Amino acid sequence: MTGTNKNITSIALDAMGGDHGPKVTIPAALKAISNVEVAVSLVGDQAAIQTELDKYPKPPEHLINIVPSEGIVQEDESPALAYRTKPKASVFVSAATVKMGKAVGFVSMGSTGASIAAATVVYGTLKGIDRGALGGPVVGYAPNTVIIDLGTNVDTKAGLLVDFAALGNVMSKLIYQNDNPRIALLSVGSEKGKGNSLVKETTELFNAVDLNFIGNIEPNDLPNGKAEVVICDGFVGNVILKLTEGLGSAIVDHIHKALGDTQASKKLSKEIFEKMNILEAFGGGPLLGVKGLAIVGHGSSGVDAVANAIGTAKYVIDTGLIEAQQSELDRIRIAIKN
Repeated sequence: MTGTNKNITSIALDAMGGDHGPKVTIPAALKAISNVEVAVSLVGDQAAIQTELDKYPKPPEHLINIVPSEGIVQEDESPALAYRTKPKASVFVSAATVKMGKAVGFVSMGSTGASIAAATVVYGTLKGIDRGALGGPVVGYAPNTVIIDLGTNVDTKAGLLVDFAALGNVMSKLIYQNDNPRIALLSVGSEKGKGNSLVKETTELFNAVDLNFIGNIEPNDLPNGKAEVVICDGFVGNVILKLTEGLGSAIVDHIHKALGDTQASKKLSKEIFEKMNILEAFGGGPLLGVKGLAIVGHGSSGVDAVANAIGTAKYVIDTGLIEAQQSELDRIRIAIKN
């Protein structure tokens, strides 16, 4: 099964990744091939995958195949060490399947660090990027607002944040169809000059580039969609992501306790959960700054989320985002040098 076959897009799925492994990834793959024009390479333990496949009607052979791998990278393992000691683990074989041209991208709900390591080492990074960045919408009240970085680079420099803005700019244009995305820095105040040294240094660089930079934005403005691309370091971004998801779950629990198990409470709870866990709708987000497609999702993802992630992978490929990133980076860096 090659990377493309007429209108069929081939995606490698880390079938062992996530909290539930093949019990979720296999039905998700079967759902994906029935919903979108994709073929899925199931990467993982062949016996475990086949056991799950046998529970369902046999899929068309040209849409599902198994790529054997050995081992899983756990969340508490060092990704760098895992790559040396477990080179045949499912997430690394998934990336290698893409590198060999047998798929156009991979999807994993497993260790985020391992997914990043796999994409970084196997694909390589774009010129001037040491480590990719995760970005995507976080707050459902502003579904077209992309936050970068969501946890990949907890310590960073001003120049890298401008690079992330360039990547976010092209992502917003191609994926969310925003012609001229407004770009903002996440800070403790909206006034010019507010923020730590990183925010101030980054602001100076933004003033030298041709991006629609509107200044600082405060966290309480995120649900209002005041910017299409919001830039922060990975430490702050991950705090925002997890706080939003945790708050959503707490509100849902409160609704159930206050209103009981009624149709109204179920409807309201579902709406709030979707607004506060928007990544569920996409299943995951693309790792930006690498020379290939890697969709990284939540370990707790269910069947729908994994199936959505496979669909997201196809959509991202169709937009041409992977190829467009380097040219946007080059354009911005020339402006900074001048």
